[in-house]
Amino acid sequence: MWHDAMGGLFREAGRGPKTEFVPAVDVIEDPEGYHFHFEIAGVAADSIEVQVEDDHLVVEAERKRPEWPKEAEVHRAERHYGAIRRSFILPEDADREGVHAAYRDGVLEVTLSKRPETRPVKVKVEYEN
Repeated sequence: MWHDAMGGLFREAGRGPKTEFVPAVDVIEDPEGYHFHFEIAGVAADSIEVQVEDDHLVVEAERKRPEWPKEAEVHRAERHYGAIRRSFILPEDADREGVHAAYRDGVLEVTLSKRPETRPVKVKVEYEN
C-alpha cells in the first residue's frame, strides 16, 4: 500500500522544476490493478511518454504553443504550454511489466496490473453429500 503525507492511498515522487506543468490525475485501485487518469487535453499523442523507472511511474509530454500571426494581440493566455510531468512511487504489488497506456479525449489512462501472486484468489467450495 502507498501513502502520501495527507494519509491518502498514493505518494507522489518529487516534482520537477516549476517550469513543468503538473496535470490533474485520478488514481483508482481495483482487485486487478491500478488506473491512473491524467488530464492532458491539447497534447499531441506522439509527445506522450510513459515509463516505469525503478519503482516509479513517470508520465511526460509536451503541449506546444499554437503559432499565432505576428499581428495578433493576445488578450488572455491562461493555458499552460511546454513540459508536462508527473511521477508516482508504485506499490509493491504493481506489476512493472503489466503496463498499458491509452490516450483519448484529452485523458491519458495508464493501467498497471497487480502481480498475480498478490491478487485475491476466490476458492470454490465443494459440497459433499
